[in-house]
Amino acid sequence: MPFFWDPSKLVNPHLCVCGITGSGKSYFVKTFITRARLALGTSALILDWAGEYADWVRSAGGKVVSFGEQGLNLLDLGGASPHERARQVVESLEILTDLQSFPRQRRLTEEAIGKAYAARGFSLQRRGFPAGKRLPTLEDVHRILQKSARHDAESAEAAHRIRNLLLSSNKSFTVSTIRLGELLSGLVCVDLHSLPTESLRSMAGLTILQFVKEKMRAEDYQKYGGIRLFVVADEAWKIAADERSDLVSIVREGRKYGFGLIVASQNPTDVHKSIFANAGTTFAFRLTLSSEREYIRSSLSYSDFFEQQSHSLSVGQALVHLEFSSPQPCPGTFMLSRVDGEELLAVFSIWGGGMKIELEKGELRSRLVTFGLSDKQVSLALSEFERGNYSLSAAQFISILEKFGYGKAAAVSLLRELGAGEKELLSVFSASEKNQVGARTKSAILTLGGGKTSRVPGEGKRR
Repeated sequence: MPFFWDPSKLVNPHLCVCGITGSGKSYFVKTFITRARLALGTSALILDWAGEYADWVRSAGGKVVSFGEQGLNLLDLGGASPHERARQVVESLEILTDLQSFPRQRRLTEEAIGKAYAARGFSLQRRGFPAGKRLPTLEDVHRILQKSARHDAESAEAAHRIRNLLLSSNKSFTVSTIRLGELLSGLVCVDLHSLPTESLRSMAGLTILQFVKEKMRAEDYQKYGGIRLFVVADEAWKIAADERSDLVSIVREGRKYGFGLIVASQNPTDVHKSIFANAGTTFAFRLTLSSEREYIRSSLSYSDFFEQQSHSLSVGQALVHLEFSSPQPCPGTFMLSRVDGEELLAVFSIWGGGMKIELEKGELRSRLVTFGLSDKQVSLALSEFERGNYSLSAAQFISILEKFGYGKAAAVSLLRELGAGEKELLSVFSASEKNQVGARTKSAILTLGGGKTSRVPGEGKRR
């Protein structure tokens, strides 16, 4: 029977979504955001670690902000005071580096940030942006630390830390071309995948979350009457696992301000239990490891029946758990048989050997790019899917990879990443070997005799 998600009946509007690649997780998130915009008028801010949402957001009429092309000054205040912003930057460095193990470097870095603000005429405790003042940057912080570096080893290490951040980010964190106010209205995707490392992507994500939190707290408290904004963090494992992250702050405080959080991950153990414990809704798509399923079960406490059912989920199926705000005449835990998507979400499928992998077009494109295909090769591969009515057999898909110069080992690796099981892969490649042997045998029969004719004994005709 249909399932209707009604936030007014739940303890909060936050969602945790987990499942292996190809299980339907990202397809569900996109469908959910689309429906929330249509039915609830809710804006969405997507922090896109893998470049998976950008094409879809453009197709849906939303806005894409690409780091690398655009930047964000880490010392932009975003509603905080300079003192508060200095602490936020240092906390981000603690989460992403080993700064916590060096308390004096931590203190020196925070003091240098404060001095950089003071040198530009900012009062450390006062919020707001003084007229005519110019924001400091990490380059100013580096210069301040560098002055003491010659005679102080800890200052030298702190300066080196900031210098590495500046060099690796290619000034993405020194000049603000992103308008923070525009991130919180409509459908917006912040594409982080062009940043070269996971730590830099996480630094950008943490910074934006800190600004979102300040904006959230500046809103008037509202008795629950709707959701103004969904913040979506997909595969944000480096910050979702840390309790100091503002993902945890938003999940704890967001409801009273009309803010919702959607955290999606292939591995549920990458999501801190505080997020699971405070989320009103959980969607657990296919998970292959028993340790991952046990992590979900220990967080939600469901029965043996649902544990057994979760072992055999196919694409688009999920275990759903709801935390109601008051008793309801329906179960809080149940199995979802499928997700009915929107027309914008074209689904491509790979089948054969008992497998059926379904991926939304943008997700498949992202996976192929990550695997190593060039933009031209990706376009050719997607065009083959479109010729086949958005569907290719595993053998056809492998053949495409072979044309691009990839061997069987690489094809196995990619199919496994896309969600194929070991038995399914064995079946696919066994069938492929049989077909190749059959083709070689047929070819040998057809070419027997090299074009010469031979007489069959007892018969009066040539063969």
